[in-house]
Amino acid sequence: MGRLRTTFSMRGAYPQSFCLLCFLVFGCTSLALAEEVPKTATLTPAQLLQDVDGLRAEIEQIRLTIGKRLPRSREFKLAKVSTRQVYFQAQTLFRKCNRLAQEVAGVSRQAPKAAPEGEITESDVHEIIQASRAQLQFAKEMLGIQEAVEPSRLQRRASQADVMHGIIEAGYVLNRLISEQPDWTSIYDRVVQMITYVSGDFPEEDRYPALPAYECCKMPQDVYAELTAILTTARPLARQVNLEFIEIIPGKQAEGGASTATVYDLTTTMVSDLAELTLRMNVVEVSAPSYEQPPRIFPSHVLQVTKVLNEQIRRLAVSVD
Repeated sequence: MGRLRTTFSMRGAYPQSFCLLCFLVFGCTSLALAEEVPKTATLTPAQLLQDVDGLRAEIEQIRLTIGKRLPRSREFKLAKVSTRQVYFQAQTLFRKCNRLAQEVAGVSRQAPKAAPEGEITESDVHEIIQASRAQLQFAKEMLGIQEAVEPSRLQRRASQADVMHGIIEAGYVLNRLISEQPDWTSIYDRVVQMITYVSGDFPEEDRYPALPAYECCKMPQDVYAELTAILTTARPLARQVNLEFIEIIPGKQAEGGASTATVYDLTTTMVSDLAELTLRMNVVEVSAPSYEQPPRIFPSHVLQVTKVLNEQIRRLAVSVD
């Protein structure tokens, strides 16, 4: 289970530490927000969506106070979303909330709680969302925001896809509020991590193919399109082991297409999906490929390794036929 039950810690992502001083200064309010739900409690997607709505309302309070514009509008829908996928996306949201707390209130960097062993439940998601709200509370107190947000109406028909959508949209706004963004080195590392997951059963002498030719001047949207194509390639394999991959139903795109942060968020879900897939397929764990990493990584470099990932998943599909 080791390949799945860890938080992501690539170079260029968000380092992990905790500021005891800030905990002592702001801790009481934060603990009230980050209450734990007993594992025996049964939460519904409707209740999780209420959690996310409250978090988004607090982000909106902060956005208005510091005078930042909303990001460009976009529309998309999600389908076949699992609690596990929601959890790992919530981990990324926590990192962004913590980054905002660093920049506004001077707290130290903190890692999200590691994924639990065994099944991930709605109460695990609730806990990490409340921990994210605790990070926002640091920023609110520093900015003098005293108004509490009112709970949103309970949408009883809400699904995990609605919860995931809300988390992604919360992160989309947070991207406008924080100065440090996920970079292409982090994304490159994640794609190499996924290549390693799916390549364990191939012969060592030709486990990893050479990188395809470098194509200059690629944009985040090009990488995003290749990643979504990989989901399509891997979906039949996933169904063989009773696993559903997330489906992204595009609507209105933001001007210019996908951003770096959007690509990063997609890799969050894909790392957990491919980890779970190869775990269920009993693919052997092996060392990462030794591709020479450029000193500065751009979308064109990430597209190279993304094409390798697509090829390796096709090889894996052929090997199990």
